[in-house]
Amino acid sequence: MSHGSEVRTADARRLLVERVSASPYFNRSARLRDLLHYLSGRVLEDEGCEIREHEVGHKVFGRPPDYDTTADNIVRVHASMLRKRLEQFFAAEGADEPWVIEIPKGNYAPVFHERAKAPAEFAAVEPAVPDFAVPTPVQRAGPPRWLLGALAGLAVIFAVSTLWLLTGGRPARTEAPSRPAVRRFWSQVFSPNRPADIVLDDSAVALYQELTGKPISLSEYFDRSYLRGLGNSSLDPQAASILVLRRQSSFSNASFYWKLTQMPEAAEWRTVLRFARDYSFRELKSNNAILLGNSRTNPWVQPFESRLGIRWQYDQAGNIYYPVDTWDRLKSYRPGEAAHTREDSHEGYCSIALLPNLGGAGNVLIVSGTGGSAMNAAADYLADDRAISGLRARVGSEGPYFEALIRLTGRSTLPRDASMIVCRTLRRESGK
Repeated sequence: MSHGSEVRTADARRLLVERVSASPYFNRSARLRDLLHYLSGRVLEDEGCEIREHEVGHKVFGRPPDYDTTADNIVRVHASMLRKRLEQFFAAEGADEPWVIEIPKGNYAPVFHERAKAPAEFAAVEPAVPDFAVPTPVQRAGPPRWLLGALAGLAVIFAVSTLWLLTGGRPARTEAPSRPAVRRFWSQVFSPNRPADIVLDDSAVALYQELTGKPISLSEYFDRSYLRGLGNSSLDPQAASILVLRRQSSFSNASFYWKLTQMPEAAEWRTVLRFARDYSFRELKSNNAILLGNSRTNPWVQPFESRLGIRWQYDQAGNIYYPVDTWDRLKSYRPGEAAHTREDSHEGYCSIALLPNLGGAGNVLIVSGTGGSAMNAAADYLADDRAISGLRARVGSEGPYFEALIRLTGRSTLPRDASMIVCRTLRRESGK
């Protein structure tokens, strides 16, 4: 099999997993969907892998790495349920799928195999080409060049940012002077008894919405139901499938995360880096979290928007996100709008908000920006003791919850070169 054929087969299997998980057999069961994605992902990355019960219990169900599987059968119970749901799907809704997923008993590694074809003499009509198949030129045109360019750009950004995070000139942390305001602020997100989830945005889904103009709600994103409508979008179904299957985050998110890890206080923090597509309501209800991006780029921001005055809108003509203050006569802040910065192409904005999590037992920090410089500015602002002290003074004793909008008017991301143009306290009950 050629390399190109192997890649197309792998993409076909991944898309099949997404379709299965978006079906009614799985979209109401987050645990079964998480289990299917984890097991399938392990096999698609390494077909010869051996998946052990301890691994699944730890990675999917949050059990300790050395937990007693004889006393806790959560993996076996859910694996049995998963087998039955897969059988039901491929016998009904997935009866026409050219590939089938099975999990043999006594094993946790899914098996992908092609469905047996009917003998030629019984075939009444030529079978339809599945949506994920590679079309020939006479059947359907390939993805447009501009979309391939966008995908290539996303891939480069993701590769560079990942390389930067893992190997890219990461300076050694040095002892910093005492920063009591910074330490107090971050103690609301990083507590000693629980880790904090850092949830990166989903650039592929954001690009899909930008190209099609079709917003995706959190419920559609969480249960994968938006995948069913790919064929109804303005994009070629193959191109849309290629786009939404990519797991890529933005460079600005990677930059913010990198700066966060360089803070001297970070040595004391327990963090869990998560991709938006793998996150869940259960975690957002119980965990402290940092959500990076806006409601389009990171749908997990959506449940908190009703409690915020600052919303982020997408300007298709300028290909940029900009903030709008919905609590102040829908005042918008597009880069270059201000009279004194119209000639300054380096103007940008970032918003910072601290709110209770969905369960009320923890906190969520939401950071959004117009680009990498703005996100860097947000990170620098949250690491500056004088800036945090000023923020707390403006929030006042009614805190700790707040939202703030910061304007940048130059290349510098230092707090002294930024101006806070909105700062308001958010009450715990109503958020306003």
